[in-house]
Amino acid sequence: MKIIALLLLLVTVLFACSEAEKSKEEIQSFEHQNIPMADKLKKATQSDYLNSIGIPKVAHNFVRSYYKQRGFKSRWSNEKSLTAEGKSLKSAIKNKITLGIPENRFNYDKTDNFIQDEIWLTAATAMVVNDLENGIIDFEKKKKRKVKCISAESFEKKVQFESGVEIREQFIAFGPTDSTYQVLGKGLIDFVDAYPLDTATFDVRSVKYDSTEAVQKARLALISKGYFPAEIKDTVGVLDSLKTFQLHNGLKPDGVIGKYTSKALNESTYRKVERILLAMDKIRSDRQYPNKYIRINIPEYKLRLYINDSLKSDHNIVVGKYENQTPQLESKLRKIVVYPYWNVPYSISSKEILPALKYNSGYLAKHNYKIYKSGEEVDPSTVDWKSIRQNAFPYKVVQDPGRANSLGVIKFDFYNEHSVYFHDTPSKGLFGADVRAYSHGCMRTQNPVDLAKVILKRDSLRFKANEMIPDSLDSILGRKTDFNYQIKLLNPIPIYVDYVSVARDKDRMVVHIDIYGRDEEYLKIMRQKS
Repeated sequence: MKIIALLLLLVTVLFACSEAEKSKEEIQSFEHQNIPMADKLKKATQSDYLNSIGIPKVAHNFVRSYYKQRGFKSRWSNEKSLTAEGKSLKSAIKNKITLGIPENRFNYDKTDNFIQDEIWLTAATAMVVNDLENGIIDFEKKKKRKVKCISAESFEKKVQFESGVEIREQFIAFGPTDSTYQVLGKGLIDFVDAYPLDTATFDVRSVKYDSTEAVQKARLALISKGYFPAEIKDTVGVLDSLKTFQLHNGLKPDGVIGKYTSKALNESTYRKVERILLAMDKIRSDRQYPNKYIRINIPEYKLRLYINDSLKSDHNIVVGKYENQTPQLESKLRKIVVYPYWNVPYSISSKEILPALKYNSGYLAKHNYKIYKSGEEVDPSTVDWKSIRQNAFPYKVVQDPGRANSLGVIKFDFYNEHSVYFHDTPSKGLFGADVRAYSHGCMRTQNPVDLAKVILKRDSLRFKANEMIPDSLDSILGRKTDFNYQIKLLNPIPIYVDYVSVARDKDRMVVHIDIYGRDEEYLKIMRQKS
């Protein structure tokens, strides 16, 4: 009896599948009929047909509205086949990752003829343009936006491709006008065209462990990523290929397989492309900036001052180590402090200064530190440092002002819950490094006095009552006696500390190291099925 029941179930399933296939064939039967194209498109915009060729339901109303307003005139095809423009568009949409759209955003189902392509190209383009205009991830809510189409009216006005111009590059114009976005869009196309989207990861280690092994594994990684020809069996030429790879990844092109070059080699090319898409989407979803603001991008190690959409000051910075990560935040710069005191955070005084004191009691004097307890200064020679435990450090440590002060000669102060700021530093040599993650969380700034002068000049130009001008700043610095001198800005400047791991260097895209691994949270959202 069980066998008979199973046979009956199998026959029923096969019959149902046969009926479904037959129904699909009946729905699509008009495609090959000798009737006017407009009549075919009228039938092609019906829900049963749209379902049969896999058009997402979210696009059904758009397709019907669009072709109805066109009088059911085709857009990408003639009476027999796709036009040249239609073929170019199909190639672009099929490889939508080069348009800045994740591969899983929607599936362009297999099509059997130009009628199906006509409908699919219209629906897919409407969904892509909506994503390019509005973004794919809601970064505030940390979730993926729903797939939508632009309106039929907008489509007719906006979607006009210029003949003879690369159609993928024309899609870039549907996104933000931001110049960085334009560079990233073009860079994405060039990168995907030049290098295979390998998904392989590697375990290349720095040369300090084993130089021979490092070069051999780097060669394999470079082959997989398309930077080195597989037919060359030895390692001759690996150095030049590695330098090109380093340049593309924001690293010093020295041909040395160090910690961060290894990290870049170990990441798959596909994940790098995902990070490019993420960076482009962050720009699509970006805030509206005011006329004057400071923007810091952590993975790029850059601080920039903008006024009226013009870059006025550009500075290399040093950010926090992985263990002391610089936070993302928004605030306002309200004052500049000249010759600041450094109130050493408890985490640093208890974990770093106390062990140094146990080894050398003269450490405080050597580095111009003073210690306080209940607001009163304490003579460090009276303290038995070896008896103090790390989790019971009772003193506040303050470093006196001066050029040897850890904050240097100038500090830019703004309120935030993390108690971080950007400042000068006596350790100037770190600004020459390609990966600059060395601080305890604050942002050390190259040429900070130049930045302060630009800020003060603009502050005094707009507000005549502000007597502090760049010349006055030079006078204060020259006297070396006005400790902790605070210059309050009459026009506080908004500050944005962001994390975007793909950026631009002039007209070139650079995929920086995801130094804190913060991209992965959003890449997981991007990879979710739409």
